[in-house]
Amino acid sequence: MPSLATTGLDVMPHSGAVITALAVVGLSHKQAYKPIFMLAVVTPILTNALAIVFAMTIY
Repeated sequence: MPSLATTGLDVMPHSGAVITALAVVGLSHKQAYKPIFMLAVVTPILTNALAIVFAMTIY
């Protein structure tokens, strides 16, 4: 369970991977913040919540 607790909270806003990706595509943090936030933070948190609910229904 500890891995579920940290998923989605380690990428914003100054992760090395994020900075490298922004440099490669030529975007600023301001331009890419919302799409990266939705993809890397909101989606994993929602899917983890669904996984927890699903696991609770099994047991």
